[in-house]
Amino acid sequence: MGLFFNLLVVNISISIGIIKFVNASNGDRSYIFGKCIQSCVAQNCSNVTEFTLAQPLHMQFLRWTCLDECKYECMWTTVEAYHRDSSQVPQFFGKWPFVRLAGIQEPASMIFSLLNGLSHLALFHYRAKVPSSTPMFIVWHGMALVGITTWMCATLFHTKDTPFTEKLDYFSAFGLVLYNLFTLICRATGTKNRIKLILVGVLLTGIYVYHIYYLAFIKFDYGYNMAVNIGIGAVNALGWVAWSLWYWKSKPYVWKCITVMVGLNILLGLELGDFPPLLWMFDAHAIWHAGTVPLNLLWYSFIIDDALYKPSPKEVQDIKKIV
Repeated sequence: MGLFFNLLVVNISISIGIIKFVNASNGDRSYIFGKCIQSCVAQNCSNVTEFTLAQPLHMQFLRWTCLDECKYECMWTTVEAYHRDSSQVPQFFGKWPFVRLAGIQEPASMIFSLLNGLSHLALFHYRAKVPSSTPMFIVWHGMALVGITTWMCATLFHTKDTPFTEKLDYFSAFGLVLYNLFTLICRATGTKNRIKLILVGVLLTGIYVYHIYYLAFIKFDYGYNMAVNIGIGAVNALGWVAWSLWYWKSKPYVWKCITVMVGLNILLGLELGDFPPLLWMFDAHAIWHAGTVPLNLLWYSFIIDDALYKPSPKEVQDIKKIV
């Protein structure tokens, strides 16, 4: 029970901390930043055509506007002013200041998001080792597809933060959270009863549709979105840990599952101790994304072991009773 309680506390604390972080943007509210923006726009943004022609092609491709350029330059002007006053590094629009590389707004988070997406190519290793007749074969293919989609959306978001890429990131992430819960239900109750799984799928799809509808058409509420994700994520983590402890003696590989679940919560906890980015690139969020790459690979190792494991006759009878 101690492990369950710790996971629950971490998830609740993370939700509070992240919501607070999202709302913080003292840098863009400062007088220095506002005055700098006014001056920059007046001097440089009167002729849009001239500005565009002077832009490098990769900056045009990423749709960096004159106003975006002014915000970027004024962000560093404000950071320097805070530094001269020995003040803490300010945040801008809920984010730390990041150095831009080749037009990429958050280069470290972008690269780590891309690596997370690529880590799901471990599915090919899974396919090479696991027979297609195994019960969870199709379910894990769905996880890989949803995972790749989610992390590619995150890659776009960290490349250039726009209202569209932000929504892609948030909406796809919630889809992954729900699908992970679906995998838990499939593994815990079995996959033979197709009607049951269809009903579960319809229920989770309904939850997804309502959540996206609320964010898209009623209110894009960061706090509500985070609370829902954290809540479902906590249920998923606790469920997998409970499943692993149930089979701790009979399935020697379940330590991998517990390691992934605990590791994810520890990494999420980085958001509580958030700090200005090291080298103006590596903040807590980027490190969180970096840490999930090996955890993704460990998860594939777990599901391969789980697929190849031969249950004892007693376990077979227990499974039949459940299903």
